[in-house]
Amino acid sequence: MNRLWLMGIMALLTAPAVWSQAEFPPDIFDTRPVALDPAHFRLVFENDRVQVIRVQIGPHAKTTIMEIPAHVMTCLTDQHVRVIPAHHKPGERSRKAGYTGWVERDEYGLENLGDTPAEWILVAPKDADKSG
Repeated sequence: MNRLWLMGIMALLTAPAVWSQAEFPPDIFDTRPVALDPAHFRLVFENDRVQVIRVQIGPHAKTTIMEIPAHVMTCLTDQHVRVIPAHHKPGERSRKAGYTGWVERDEYGLENLGDTPAEWILVAPKDADKSG
């Protein structure tokens, strides 16, 4: 019986050491678009104030539905996309190359409705998740 108690106490004492050594893959908890959909969102630049992401969606391709931070969007190509919100009806958006505007934080996916790739740049302030 004493041996059983001793083994139980040893297990409890060593468990926190084992748990602290366990490494969780960071991408399990990473909700940034770059981590969730790297095929379409690519980090171009990052510092302590902003994150710059290049978005490239091929003809008739779809992105994952995810939370996109508040950002400034600048279109590199003409685009005709379907915005697929997580909790609303889908809508379409058409922009010309060179368009620049502010986009509030929201949870959505995108589908390129065009026959050519759609590309744009997102510039998200680092505090966008708090203010957007």
